[in-house]
Amino acid sequence: MLYFIRHGETEYQVRVEFRVGKLYVQLADQPEEVADVVFQGNDVSLVRNNSVFFGNVVSQKSSSDSKGELTITGPGSTLDLQVESEYRRILQKLRGAEMADSNNVYAKMPGKIVKILAKVGDRVDQGASVMVMEAMKMENEIRATRAGFVANIAVKEGQAVESGALLAEIAPDETAD
Repeated sequence: MLYFIRHGETEYQVRVEFRVGKLYVQLADQPEEVADVVFQGNDVSLVRNNSVFFGNVVSQKSSSDSKGELTITGPGSTLDLQVESEYRRILQKLRGAEMADSNNVYAKMPGKIVKILAKVGDRVDQGASVMVMEAMKMENEIRATRAGFVANIAVKEGQAVESGALLAEIAPDETAD
């Protein structure tokens, strides 16, 4: 399983797999290593390269809509981490979470494009209706994620789309607030 772990401003990709009784860990593009990790209650120990790390998980928060947050204390240091699985990240993207910073407009659920309201070259404000999609027997307005100019309409009226499908691209308007 792939995890995204954020510490401060840095995000690390960590792949963890359990095979034939051993735990294998790969950090970013580094070679895979066998890791020896032991949890006893809130205490954790990790043996790596003949070094031992001891820590205590003092805080752990998680909810259905946020990343897992961990605070781990060890001898002389405290680590505040945000942990997100690859699975959770994909689901959040498919549901449209964290896409407000994107220039692209995505389908948040499967449906059918009923009407396209904007055309390439149109200036749109953030939140302006770009198209109408029918999903679950209801018409839903699809809105621009930011102010700008419509650079591309990736669908046609009557087209069926899946969740996460690209619907339109908005070129940022540098003069917008």
